This record gives sequence, structure tokens and C-alpha cells, in this order.
Amino acid sequence: MKQPAHIKELFSYRLNHLAFLSSAIAESLNKERYGLDKQDWRFLALLAAFQPMSLKALAKEANIDKSRASRSIASLERRGLIARRADDRDGRGIQLSLSPEGEALYAQVFPLALSRNEDLLDALSPAEKEQLDFMLDKLLYRARVMFGSLHGGRKR
Repeated sequence: MKQPAHIKELFSYRLNHLAFLSSAIAESLNKERYGLDKQDWRFLALLAAFQPMSLKALAKEANIDKSRASRSIASLERRGLIARRADDRDGRGIQLSLSPEGEALYAQVFPLALSRNEDLLDALSPAEKEQLDFMLDKLLYRARVMFGSLHGGRKR
């Protein structure tokens, strides 16, 4: 990898730009077909994978501040896509999960996300895909260590 000469050649800039483009494509299609913005989709997908979750845990996993997450969750709840119930372990807390309607919507949208993922990765050979997966794991680990050293051992 050559030494970056300006911001657009920095690894983190390029990675962020790739993530932006990928999210913009997904949001454009999801908004048009299902009325979901990128936050809505992220919350539905995370709940499908890890439900039930507290609002705090969901916001942290989505990398979105809790107040923005709360507004999105309220909107999804009004649409009947998310169910809220009291947390059995913490009387003040709530647990969020997908409603049957949310499960059905997720079942429609996730295959499209997989297809977009495959379309993007079709630029790589099977061996390159395996290498990329391995390298991303290494870079994520390194970034978490770096983040933790800046924030008193906390990892994201």
C-alpha cells in the first residue's frame, strides 16, 4: 500500500466512503420499497439477530446515540414493527424485540441485503473474499484495541 498523499487516500477515509455508498444504496431501495431508513433497517436487523435487547444495548450495537435511537424505536413501534415489554431483571428497564409484523418485514428485506452484499463482493475472487474476511477481522480487533487504549480499556 502506497503512502497516502491526501485524505482521500487514507484507509479509514476509503473504508468510510465504501460504507457510505453501501448504506446509501441500501437506504434508497429500502426507503422506496419498505419505508425504512438506514437506522430503521439497522435496528430491525440487530433485533432479528440478538432480541430481546434493551434500548441502551441496541443503540450501542448500532453505534447511534441513545436519544436518536429512542426516536427511531418509537417510530418503529408506532408502525407495529417492534414490541416493548418490561425487563424481568430490571423493573425500570424495557426489552425490545420484533413484533410478528417486524419479523415478516425482516424476512422480506434481509434476502435483498444478502443479494446487495453478494453483488458488491462479486468484484473479488473467492480467495480474495476469504482474505478480505480475515483482514477485516484483524483490523476490527486492532481498532478495538486502539479504541480501548484511548478509553480506559473499553472496547466497542
